[in-house]
Amino acid sequence: MKNNNNVVGRYQLKPVYFALAAAGLLISSTSWAASFNFTSQSDWNAGTYTNTHTGTPPASADGEVRLNDAILTPFNHIWVALSGRDGTVRINTNIDPTTVGNGDTILTTTEAGGTAVLGEYLTHPNGMSGNPSRTTVDANGDVWVGNRNEGAGGLGSVTKISANPTGTTSTGAWNGSTFDRLAWTNAGSADTNGGVSTAADSAITQYVRTTGANVRHVSVDKNNNVWVGGGPLDAGDQVFELRNGSTGAVINTPGFGALVPDNNTGGYGGLVDGNGVVWSAGLNGQTLTRFDPATGARLTVNQGGRQSYGMGIDNNGMIWVATWTNNTLDKIDSNGNVVASYNISAAGNSLRGVAVTGDNDIWVASSGTDEIIRVSNTGIVKAQIAVGVTPTGVAVDSNGKVWVTNFSSNSVMRIDPSSNTVDLRVDLGANANPYNYSDMTGTVLKGTTDPSGTWRRLMDGGIGAIWGNIFWNEEIEGIDPGLLVEARVSNDMLTWSSFSSYASGAALGLTGRYLDVRTTLTRQTGGVNPVLSDLRVTFENQQVPEPGTLSLLGISLLSLAALRRRKVAGKN
Repeated sequence: MKNNNNVVGRYQLKPVYFALAAAGLLISSTSWAASFNFTSQSDWNAGTYTNTHTGTPPASADGEVRLNDAILTPFNHIWVALSGRDGTVRINTNIDPTTVGNGDTILTTTEAGGTAVLGEYLTHPNGMSGNPSRTTVDANGDVWVGNRNEGAGGLGSVTKISANPTGTTSTGAWNGSTFDRLAWTNAGSADTNGGVSTAADSAITQYVRTTGANVRHVSVDKNNNVWVGGGPLDAGDQVFELRNGSTGAVINTPGFGALVPDNNTGGYGGLVDGNGVVWSAGLNGQTLTRFDPATGARLTVNQGGRQSYGMGIDNNGMIWVATWTNNTLDKIDSNGNVVASYNISAAGNSLRGVAVTGDNDIWVASSGTDEIIRVSNTGIVKAQIAVGVTPTGVAVDSNGKVWVTNFSSNSVMRIDPSSNTVDLRVDLGANANPYNYSDMTGTVLKGTTDPSGTWRRLMDGGIGAIWGNIFWNEEIEGIDPGLLVEARVSNDMLTWSSFSSYASGAALGLTGRYLDVRTTLTRQTGGVNPVLSDLRVTFENQQVPEPGTLSLLGISLLSLAALRRRKVAGKN
């Protein structure tokens, strides 16, 4: 049973130090010890949840940190490829349009600039080709963008753009033609073969020339590396390659080395599932590719003459594929078997992008009827929602709302699933032509590829704090597999040490006023998910606690007698 005889989520100081304080003997050179303790739901609520929650187990008043049933993205933005302007915009998904401009739900380019739109960025250097169409978010919230028109020298290209740039970067303000997009001169052809040396925007961090030309497949794996595939039927047999997410260097794949042949059965877009398997639609090949990098096994899934297009994945690991000319949604199991094919031509046609909400409903863009079609997991049409002209991509944000990119009306829209209505339109300006079939928000990555959530807590140990040991899951309710505990330290909350991981009971070995503890829970494939039942951090200090610190702790000399009788946190 959990021990609640402590000031959980706050300091617990050893009674001897209160006695010294009362006697006036505790001075700046005196060491005092304390701990932060978390066991109950109210304790956990002092921290920050991302894709996690506290539950109340049977016959217990104490809470535990668990993963949400439906894991969304931790990022509050969406990346949209502007194929007509050779750029990408980052949009704040939390924007409340009623607080901007005239207070309606439509944001003009001027209203959106610097509010909803956080920046616009080129996807290639001057003199090279763009027409970007795939935007895939990585574990840091950054984006990889494929340039589908690039094929110079038989090579394609992908560009990485940071969500947290430092230095000179786009403000997102509308200037009449772009959202403050900065130049990428490519002076002296310095970046033609890769590199970003001439990019004026510090958010542009990588430009990589890829073996696959006319890139249309870009997806991120759980190691934060990126799979890039050349477009199908564009330049002969295409290939996939795995690129290091930090350096852009090629990573060899078992059985294939640097290049994985595709043979024109995939390459049109796709995703990586929770087992690390790469899925890619093939469009005109009327097939899709299933490739397992761990074993090198490659399977061509025959779709019976249906053209595969947009792709999504549900909470059961089922792959959902929109077919372009057949107006069906194919449901494919994790082994590559087509288990169902639902024809929804009565509701929509010319189907493109696919996304899945937490309730396991499928959302598909019908560019032929200018609608988003909401379909149950058993293929029943639940709603038809009118959007802009020629909707293409669909994605789910951190609030569970659905976004759609409208190619011909140069806009994006946000749909509230609770009412099946559009609650926001953001105009992107002339020639934007937003065109996306991939993970624009990071929901696929964080919900399926690397399904994880965090609980995080910042602790103030006072000036000169020496952090001792960290303990967790000392209660029997805890489950460790899939649980990662990390910590870092700072004296001013501006400059931080790097996060380091620890085993329960390990010495932190950190000195500094503030300790940032981050716990990451990762969903286990075919296993039991992690549970954080308790957490305890010990520390000591060489200085008298500041009045503000004591106030924070709710400590009073009037409570000395009671505190002396209080046990130090631990099991009874």
